[in-house]
Amino acid sequence: MKRTSKVIIKSFWTLLILVSLVLNGSAQETKALLWEISGNGLEKSSYLFGTIHLMCKDDFVISDGVKNAFNQADQIALEVDLDDPSEMQAFQTGMMNMAGYDYKGTLSEKDYNRLDGIMKANYGQGMAVMRIMKPFGVMSALYGEMLACGTPESYELSFVEMAKGETKEVLGLESAASQVAIFDNIPVKEQMTWLSDMLGDTGESKAEWSQMVANYKAQDLAALYASMAESPEYAKYEKQLLDNRNEAWIPKIGEMAKDKSTFIAVGAMHLAGGKGVIKLLREAGYTVKPMDN
Repeated sequence: MKRTSKVIIKSFWTLLILVSLVLNGSAQETKALLWEISGNGLEKSSYLFGTIHLMCKDDFVISDGVKNAFNQADQIALEVDLDDPSEMQAFQTGMMNMAGYDYKGTLSEKDYNRLDGIMKANYGQGMAVMRIMKPFGVMSALYGEMLACGTPESYELSFVEMAKGETKEVLGLESAASQVAIFDNIPVKEQMTWLSDMLGDTGESKAEWSQMVANYKAQDLAALYASMAESPEYAKYEKQLLDNRNEAWIPKIGEMAKDKSTFIAVGAMHLAGGKGVIKLLREAGYTVKPMDN
């Protein structure tokens, strides 16, 4: 598989509804996706859970440990407040550029025809119309094809529905616009290359995704990081994809959790490592302990 394709497959959904899972293996102290946050003046414990944003139904499980933590929390925090229609609209608007893009002239004839067929089959419109989607929006639209398991499940959307059932408020650590802006700052030419790679090796991409899901289900976060570390293109955008966002989240988490127990669900790639959320929370004075999941 080309390295650019690995970057897209394993980190793209962290910005959409999107994430891949990665942790710094050298900093991984235990196999855990669910963590308790306490101390530093918090009145109640809060909870941090690492997600994979899309999974096939057969692989998707919300464990009893996660359900218990969710039930104990007073409110829910996701990367973006997916219960807010204006944020969903911002995602949709941010993925469009009415001027359009020259997909036909940029991609090979084979890749373009394949993309055109996928769009017609799944969305009812070919690239003559869908060319108004930005490249990262088109790539997001290919994930259903890559997973090949019908409509995938989402932890984040499941948590939104659970919150509605318990009348719990859903909060966002950042805005949809800020997530879209990250890709807007990556050159279109480079994104087109990623798209071409993604179209050209979907069989291997599916195998990579399956291994990633297996590592996630085993909570083997060090293995997830090891596979990502092979991609130098990931390192090129690591600060934008992870570090800057993690640092911005810490004061927001502290404010949210100060008076109310908060269940925080973000892409697992954000949890650990030298500039991961777990380490940053500890540096801010909080106690962060793994829980049974």
